[in-house]
Amino acid sequence: MNNKNKCDKYEAYFVFQDEESFNNHLKNCPDCREKHKKYLKVSELVKEVAPVYLKQQEKKKASTIKKLACCFIFMVGFSSFAGYRIYDENSFQISTVEDSYISAMGLPIDEYGFLEI
Repeated sequence: MNNKNKCDKYEAYFVFQDEESFNNHLKNCPDCREKHKKYLKVSELVKEVAPVYLKQQEKKKASTIKKLACCFIFMVGFSSFAGYRIYDENSFQISTVEDSYISAMGLPIDEYGFLEI
């Protein structure tokens, strides 16, 4: 079929006409009917892929939350450990606030020797 004779009213009927007029046009126009079949196939593919895509997004979000939780636990553990000096595996001694590792690094500390945020 020649390009000059092809119908280009599919989008106009789809957007601006009611459903009955649109369906009547599809019955009478083979060009628009073919275009409509292609769009229906694409729509089905999108519906098929959507759950997989959403599941991947949930996994990424859960992974990010896990990473943030690990960083938070590490930082809390590090800041609470900084006030102690271990002398052997069975005993430890609490250091003074002034000689804690955090204050030696020049970071702000509270009265307990913990990192002040």
